[in-house]
Amino acid sequence: MTPFLSAWWRMALADCKIKLENRADFGLIIAGMFFTSLASGATLYLMLGQGGSIAGYSRYELLFMQGFMFLAYVFESSCCNAMYMLEAWLKNGNFIRYYLRPVHPLQMLVLERFHPQGLVVAATGLSFCGFALANLPGVFDVAFVLQMALLLPLAAIVLNAINQMAIASCFFLGEYFPVFHTVGKLTDMSRYPFELFPRIARGAFMLLPLSGIVWWPCQVLLKGQPLLPVLGVMTLIAGGSVLLLMWLWRAGMRRYAGAGG
Repeated sequence: MTPFLSAWWRMALADCKIKLENRADFGLIIAGMFFTSLASGATLYLMLGQGGSIAGYSRYELLFMQGFMFLAYVFESSCCNAMYMLEAWLKNGNFIRYYLRPVHPLQMLVLERFHPQGLVVAATGLSFCGFALANLPGVFDVAFVLQMALLLPLAAIVLNAINQMAIASCFFLGEYFPVFHTVGKLTDMSRYPFELFPRIARGAFMLLPLSGIVWWPCQVLLKGQPLLPVLGVMTLIAGGSVLLLMWLWRAGMRRYAGAGG
């Protein structure tokens, strides 16, 4: 495992260096992402006012949920950019090279490319969470840090598994955009309290893995729910999402027939 990680680290550094050679384009992309996120957070902050709340959540709790979503997205933003190439590789035949490697094709796709935009996503998430926690007295302590360290990786696994399943739809449909675009809208909604939504929609979100991205973790971090039951639920959601993802990939790869899909 160590030689693999060492080789991947060298590849990531080389890929990062290449991307940073075109600093103007990279800077514009990152600036656009950062200021769009900042505008979204500022709108939410100003709309609620000093004493306002939505569904029992203060504006600082809502900002923390936004930041937690960003932090959960860091892994995918940094390490999973190659998944957007899957459709093209299926159509031009390049996907066949994954069959010739001694590890699972899904793992190779996840670790194929590194993008430094993940560092900006992490900084944005930390800024949102830090600002929110500074205005939520009594929330941040050692227990909070430990809970965050346990829940955040599980949330990142759930989010990435959902998006990878959406991308894998191109095995069956020939393109991933319709499913991925729809799923993206749903995952964006998961950064808000589920109490905002009608009962039917809330029940659907609970049954889907979407509840494992932000809502369940924040019940512990912000609302004082006991850690162990929620940790058990999160582990089941993350494990089930990964198993479903691997099943979907196996089913999709059985349909793969080389160049042309």
